[in-house]
Amino acid sequence: MYVNLEDHNNYCVISFNTGGKYNLVNIKFMIEFLDTLAEIEKNRSYRFIMIHGENGNFGAGADIRELLKASEDKEFAISFFNYMKAMYQKLLNINKITIAQVNGVAYGASLEMLLLMDFVIAEESSKFAAPGGKIGVFPPVLVSLGPYIIGLRNVKRLAMLGEEIDSKEAKNIGLIDSYGDIKEETNSLVSKLVSFSPTALLSMKRLVLSNMSHNLDDAFESIISQVTSDNAKEGISSFLAKIKPSWTNFQF
Repeated sequence: MYVNLEDHNNYCVISFNTGGKYNLVNIKFMIEFLDTLAEIEKNRSYRFIMIHGENGNFGAGADIRELLKASEDKEFAISFFNYMKAMYQKLLNINKITIAQVNGVAYGASLEMLLLMDFVIAEESSKFAAPGGKIGVFPPVLVSLGPYIIGLRNVKRLAMLGEEIDSKEAKNIGLIDSYGDIKEETNSLVSKLVSFSPTALLSMKRLVLSNMSHNLDDAFESIISQVTSDNAKEGISSFLAKIKPSWTNFQF
């Protein structure tokens, strides 16, 4: 099992560990994560979901081996990105308040999960990046919803320049809400949230985000086309071979 659910009466904790050095977003993880969220959604006693990665990191993004398969097999690409879109939409629309707790790195598809969370808390040492364009695969949530959440210029820095930022910068641009000791920051956040009516909180969440899920459709149609492009095939293969793709041979 990649995904574990802990019951704490009026809140729950989702933790995940996909094995290896870093947590990865692959089909097995996405199916388990979706199943876990569906189970949580049925439980009316849960007001909050805490979500964090084990193994010293939140996640390093999409599994490169599955991206390679997607670049070579359109049917697999459709399946892979349909699961990914469903996971993001569920995070966006679930009838609970979601709180991400980030340790280590949050890159690529793992960073994009944070954009769909209601609140994000990180360790001071955490790092964030979305370098997928370097291998010919762009971040669909970041480019479609990111301008609304963190602003157009910040999206360009992360998606089109592939910049890595630290927790201080992530807070400055609105990617995360706070950083420091995760337990203390979570306790401080929840102590504020519990003073609000549960139904009022969920109504505000729904109204603030009501138009956002529609923006994902076009982005995911485009990413399926992009991942099967010649650029993506070359970029992913070059990454695995530890060589530079041909488009980097540019003189200015």
